Amino acid sequence: MRGIHRSFGDNHVLRDVSLHVRPGEVYALLGENGAGKSTLMRILTGLLPPDSGSVEVDGNTLAEGGNDRIAMVHQHFMLVPGMTVAENFLLGRTRGVVGRKQLRRTESEISALADETGLACDPAARVETLSVGEQQRVEILRALHLGAGYLLLDEPTANLAPAEVHSLLARIRSLAADRGVGIVLITHHLEEVLEAADRVGVLRGGQLVAEKPIRDSGTPVTTAELARDMVGRDVGLGIRRAATEPPGARMLELVGVSVPGQLHDVTLRVAAGQLVAVAGVEGNGQSALEDVLSGLAPDATGAVCVAEREIDASTPRAVREVGVGIVPADRYSRGLVKSLAIDTNLAVDSYTTAPLARRWGRLSRSAIRARAERIIEALAVKAQSPRTLAGTLSGGHAQRVVLGRVLDGAPRVLVVAQPTRGLDIGATEFVWDTLVEHRSRGAAILLVSSDLDEICSLADRVVVLYRGRVVAEFDEGPFDREAIGSAMGGFQEAAA
Repeated sequence: MRGIHRSFGDNHVLRDVSLHVRPGEVYALLGENGAGKSTLMRILTGLLPPDSGSVEVDGNTLAEGGNDRIAMVHQHFMLVPGMTVAENFLLGRTRGVVGRKQLRRTESEISALADETGLACDPAARVETLSVGEQQRVEILRALHLGAGYLLLDEPTANLAPAEVHSLLARIRSLAADRGVGIVLITHHLEEVLEAADRVGVLRGGQLVAEKPIRDSGTPVTTAELARDMVGRDVGLGIRRAATEPPGARMLELVGVSVPGQLHDVTLRVAAGQLVAVAGVEGNGQSALEDVLSGLAPDATGAVCVAEREIDASTPRAVREVGVGIVPADRYSRGLVKSLAIDTNLAVDSYTTAPLARRWGRLSRSAIRARAERIIEALAVKAQSPRTLAGTLSGGHAQRVVLGRVLDGAPRVLVVAQPTRGLDIGATEFVWDTLVEHRSRGAAILLVSSDLDEICSLADRVVVLYRGRVVAEFDEGPFDREAIGSAMGGFQEAAA
């Protein structure tokens, strides 16, 4: 890529970006949310033309519409769950009915490629039966099967267990070293950069502000250095943020909570001024737990208690009215309406009460705007105005809007699910500090997360979910990362 510029109106997203990725190299690309990474990847895959500059692949200028030599493996997999692996490979590559002979030939090709790369895969398995790690391997194999010589991996470890992370990073290095594949690794996990990358580039404000070798460099590169390059200042994510005061009265308690096929007899407790983390790999019951505490699991059994009294958890309003605030795992499908303005999104929890509500069912636009301006200023949301559409915000600022709405109601119990997923270093630091501040004010916080760094930095206690059951508990920090990671992967089903 040479001299890439791209603007959207007056917003200059990329400014004179030049970088190159060699065959057989792992190139890590870092940057805050809104730094220009997504736009750069869209240009690389031919989905978006640059305003100026050029892209070359193996010496040839990239044509409009992309090049089969470049493939993007998205964080959210592009697979059809009800189809087999082989059927997914054939999607868009055949016309009419796929014959049994063609399907069997494709299965054989997949098996051979899986053996060659070490990316184990059953080509006849239905995607919906595969684990997250297995689906990740399917996506990479599909790109290689198409003939890709360059892979763009977007947060490939976001939903993997710790053991799976190291295995995937080893396979990524092997693909580069043994098959000569050029790999762009987009991640917010700086330790992964040091483990897997040969070189790293950092985007900030649409410019490539740093580029340096990771391996064979005279001076070792550190995560602190990379974080400083990304944000432009020192970042304190490595600091343990345990509570400084003993926990207070019991505020949230789940007793024998079950959801058919998803949760099994879950019991846990959170006290005032305490942050309890529920650790687990995605797909092990966390979504069902969030549903129960959000009032969205009508088939749940067991008891949910707030301030030592059993509550009606049958509707979101019933849960909210007893002082429970929910920050959902999916900020866009459950936390925000992307097509509505920020001020409208900030009003959805409180439009029925004063000062937003007026007589005869009318709303006070001035009160809605004033509340939005107050929250936007307090949380430093980067937006042109309260009428800015929520869907135009970066992930970090969208999360600030969700947090602002929930925290403005001063909930006694705060349930936060995957609060920093997809966020950059600076946004992650902000979210962590915000949670610590509200814990110090006496809030009881239940953190549902698959991020070990987040868990070990914030938690006062850790509960591990595996296949919908509590399989391990860790009562106080500093925590043993390996033990928690083993429990998350199902290798330790005993209390620590």
